[in-house]
Amino acid sequence: MARVGYFDTFSGLSGDMTLGALLDAGLDLDMLSRGLQALNLGGFHLKAEKVHRGPFQATRARVIIEEGRSPSSKTPPLDRHPHRHQAQAVHEHAGGGEPHRHLADILALIQRSALPEPVRAQAGAVFERLAGAEAKVHGLPVEEVHFHEVGAVDSIVDIAAACLGLHLLRVEEVWFSAATVGTGSVRGAHGEMPLPAPATLELLRGIPVRQRESGFELTTPTGAALAATLARGYGPMPPMVVESIGYGAGDDRPGPLPNVLRLVLGEKAGGAVEADRVISLETGIDDMSPQWLGYLVDRLLEAGALDVTVTPLQMKKGRSAHEVRVLAPLGKDEPLADLLFRETTTFGIRRAEVDRLVLSRGFETVTTPWGEVRVKVGRRGGQVMSAVPEYEDIQRAARAGAVPLKEVHRRALEEFHRRHPAGG
Repeated sequence: MARVGYFDTFSGLSGDMTLGALLDAGLDLDMLSRGLQALNLGGFHLKAEKVHRGPFQATRARVIIEEGRSPSSKTPPLDRHPHRHQAQAVHEHAGGGEPHRHLADILALIQRSALPEPVRAQAGAVFERLAGAEAKVHGLPVEEVHFHEVGAVDSIVDIAAACLGLHLLRVEEVWFSAATVGTGSVRGAHGEMPLPAPATLELLRGIPVRQRESGFELTTPTGAALAATLARGYGPMPPMVVESIGYGAGDDRPGPLPNVLRLVLGEKAGGAVEADRVISLETGIDDMSPQWLGYLVDRLLEAGALDVTVTPLQMKKGRSAHEVRVLAPLGKDEPLADLLFRETTTFGIRRAEVDRLVLSRGFETVTTPWGEVRVKVGRRGGQVMSAVPEYEDIQRAARAGAVPLKEVHRRALEEFHRRHPAGG
């Protein structure tokens, strides 16, 4: 079964809180520190300590930038000083003389590193989202976004540590609760800014958001970028067998809301039909060539749709048409809606949240005389309810063995059921 991590962001989300929650949930600090040496970055070390935030004992994790790391020791790191966050990185190069890194420099550093490939891919994607949001807020090409040296090192380590920590803990699916943002305003490099900060709000497009009276920045740009990039979905905790719980601490601030992020780790529950919530996008199309629909379906699936269906229908005035329905994870519907508008002639899309009942799913590989075939397995209460050979695998095996497709399909299922005679 899949190993799941659920971040409960009841008091906000930041890079250091994420790191603290991972360590508190069982991630080994020495192992993480050794793994981060693969960045070949130098000039920093990790520090973690137990602290109290309200009724919680939590782990406070910090990236310590070593003395002399940057010519400017005045530039505070990203998540440590909520009044001065990554938005400052966009316009401050001129005349400052402080070292900085552009997005391309950071992506190259990550890709040159010896971090595991999945970690490099995730960390790079998080930085691309972060820079993209800053670029949009400030009206600049993403190539012109740059990060001051101290803030860049701090955020590189925060983001890489979060991705590497999830990898070391063998987390296969990451879920987040609705994002919690604060109220009030903060003074940043560009003057007074409302909360949530502009870049944070841009990153939270398409994600469920709740606002709490605070007077503080609860979710930072780094935290929002992690949630927007890594999440499998947003909302209630998915069904799981809980194994460990971690609490990551932010700054010690006044007020009734403890500055803590909770992480729950466990194995995905397979004992019952699972429930999740998705977005349904629907549109009727009556003035587009049906030949284009196959291309549209492929594009939507490539862009992250969970499922796409095309149904013939008759619209007003007897016009023949097709209804396109797309199921999307919560928070992932905006790019799919944009794709529908760009690739079809529709003028409008119906959007609704729907609940699904789904079997616990996984894959098994069976061996046939013509090669290996993956079988998608759905279980309820530990019992096999459905087993379907993957089409691409049986197609490849049928071509390689010059045998009918249905014969490969039959033999793959026979081998699967031989392993599971009682449906277990």
